[in-house]
Amino acid sequence: MKKLLLSLAIASAITGCGGGETLEDVKNDNPPVLPTATVKFDPANSVISVPNDLLMSGTLDGTLNMPGELDDDNVSVDRAAYADPQLALGALDGWSTQTPFKIDLTFPSGISLDMTSAASPGAVRIFEVVMGASQTDETCSQVPAGIACKLVSELTFGVDFITQGSGDAVAVIPLKPFKAGSTYINVLTTSLMDSEGRSIEPSSTYALVSEEATLITDSQKSLQAVINSYENAVTSGGAITKDEIIYSAAMTMQSAGQVLGTVKQLLAASLTQDALPTPMVQIPDQPVITVEQVFASQGITGVSPVFGGVQYQKGSVMLPMYLATPTGTTVDDLSATYWQGLCDSGVAVLGYAAAAGDSFPTDPISETDGLCMALSEGKLRDLGLDQTKHLTKYNTIPKTQSIANVPVQITKPILPVINAVRAQLGLDALSMPETGWPVVILQHGITSKKEDMLAITAQLTLQGFATAAIDHPMHGERGVDVDGDGTDDFNASTGSVLSYMNLQSLLVARDSLRQSVADLLGLRLGLNFTGAADLNARDVSFLGHSLGSVVAPAFVAVTNAPLADQVDPMFNVKSVALASGGGGIASFLIESNTFGPFVQGSVLLAAGTAESAEFGAYAQNEALSNCGVLLPDQTKFVTCAYKEYVGSLTVAGETEKLANIQSVVTQFAFAAQTALDSGDPSNYAASVAALGTPVYMSVVVGDGANNNADMVIPPMVASNPIAGSLPLANLMGLSTVAETQGPTADAMSYVVKFTKGHHSSVLSPAATEDSGATAEESAAATTEMQLQIATFLASRGQYLQVTNTEVVTE
Repeated sequence: MKKLLLSLAIASAITGCGGGETLEDVKNDNPPVLPTATVKFDPANSVISVPNDLLMSGTLDGTLNMPGELDDDNVSVDRAAYADPQLALGALDGWSTQTPFKIDLTFPSGISLDMTSAASPGAVRIFEVVMGASQTDETCSQVPAGIACKLVSELTFGVDFITQGSGDAVAVIPLKPFKAGSTYINVLTTSLMDSEGRSIEPSSTYALVSEEATLITDSQKSLQAVINSYENAVTSGGAITKDEIIYSAAMTMQSAGQVLGTVKQLLAASLTQDALPTPMVQIPDQPVITVEQVFASQGITGVSPVFGGVQYQKGSVMLPMYLATPTGTTVDDLSATYWQGLCDSGVAVLGYAAAAGDSFPTDPISETDGLCMALSEGKLRDLGLDQTKHLTKYNTIPKTQSIANVPVQITKPILPVINAVRAQLGLDALSMPETGWPVVILQHGITSKKEDMLAITAQLTLQGFATAAIDHPMHGERGVDVDGDGTDDFNASTGSVLSYMNLQSLLVARDSLRQSVADLLGLRLGLNFTGAADLNARDVSFLGHSLGSVVAPAFVAVTNAPLADQVDPMFNVKSVALASGGGGIASFLIESNTFGPFVQGSVLLAAGTAESAEFGAYAQNEALSNCGVLLPDQTKFVTCAYKEYVGSLTVAGETEKLANIQSVVTQFAFAAQTALDSGDPSNYAASVAALGTPVYMSVVVGDGANNNADMVIPPMVASNPIAGSLPLANLMGLSTVAETQGPTADAMSYVVKFTKGHHSSVLSPAATEDSGATAEESAAATTEMQLQIATFLASRGQYLQVTNTEVVTE
């Protein structure tokens, strides 16, 4: 960012003293001025609080410009370099919609922030605006990019956000996600006070450029135009005056959904364009076996006889892979495998077209260029303009890296057995509908595999459902064996969770989530082409557990979004059941009892701070006495070592070191959530609610005594009020219930809070050591969860049966 010269401000301070008076005269005639607290803002010296759209200034592709993205020759760094959490933000077209953030202040010695004022309405005000170069507002499309064009509305304190003091900063905490793709202006006002009861003041830089005075340098004039546009926009509604403003900064929220929407469009286009392969679920002829036999082959016996009435089949589907295949065997070798655009960014294309004039090529210069033109109605090209090809709202077409042959697990009812069990339960006999069995797509959790979802097929089969399931990428049968030695180098089911949720390259973690959604879209379409008369591909529901629930809102929002009358039924999902999911991924991972210590320990090891080095040495020495036995499993070892290290600092009263560690974790959380945002379920929850798709969700909240709340994805997150399971349920508009609902004429959506059970209770009746539930309580929770899911899906959301009220609560 170009430096802003501040010599004019200094000159004004001196010459403004008036006719002929010396500085000594002024000093004698005026009482001493106490130093004042100010907002930190000095772009010339890279002093700005983020989020801040000044980091988009001069963008060539519509992404944030982060320090370090260009080498000494002004050439973009290679893709692997974006593994750096800060650099990863440079791949994004905006900021996180949901991450709490701080605006930094500076205080003289002995002065601090008045915490009451920081938490009061009016100290921080947030306004939604339309910016220049708008793609949706014709008037504002003619205004230069980076300039605030018009006011939309002001957000409401206590409804949309709250604020609080946080050291030498004021923290802004969203209570609901900001709108993806929209721009907001944060304003600090004179209501923000210091401990002496004085208003915080603007920085000298802000005071200079917010005035109408004529400035000298281009940099000054440019920043002045930006800041004046912000203040003009927010004051245009008459609710605030410029005299009240001590700071303003724009933040554009990153887009969410456009890229996945394009994936769906490409899948739909494959139905008519030979160049795009259509996913088709292939189910070859095979001997009839049951899930009961599958369990027996795994050494699992004593299961419900219903599993003897569940037919098990294996098939496959060819799906486009947008994640690249790693070329090495270490986690570092995953760092460049995140999604890449097929084309140049639309921003780069427009800039080049304006500069080239008549010499701009109107005909395609290559096969890929022609494909880009065809898929984007001419808006995108492949002219070699965009080195990084980051996927944004300006560049929505992902590049297919390969086509994967993905194994598909199918189950179907075996009527004689199922009807015998139904008779014992006093239920009417089933017969297969003329159109075939309705299908439930099953999606497993992280570190799990599709076969684990077989545990719920008995209950679904009793309700007359077939099921279909695939593994998430880098799970189960979809692990990657790079060196061909017969052992997967990357498989979250059998190895490290980092194979999928890659904390060492956040863009890879984000695109693992998006690949899971893309795979589900492909599977959903592929069910239309099984050739099996006993499967009804026009009556499909969805059930996800854990990670399967995390990716579900994005899948549902995209697959159920109207596209065209002839293809919508081929993608439609009738009803949805989610078990143990959550939104605000970075926040809930950091505070997860199961994954939190590993995440925090991994972040600290990579931080490069004094505490990082100290923890590394501790892990190699002191931690070995209690944690050494866990060395073969790095996840468990780092978890153990980090707990021991933090415990030792706590006992020793090392408050400064603990604060430094917390600062590192907080910074990582901001970067991680920002990078993960377009794959986060919270950004798709409102779309799910608007579509009216009936959704059921189960959440283990614990009983406040012996049974703990979910230890993997917490129901609520202390550091972020819109992260966790229950906030996601709220964002999707689910009603909390604890008793039977319906039948109703219209489909409804519900969340049920369980006092008993654990994170995997939907699949496993066994008690876990960390849940605190007894064997009987755990088994009761499993039975109740499965029954609720089965009845909800069977009625397509018009009925929910709650049988055991002893394990649920309002």
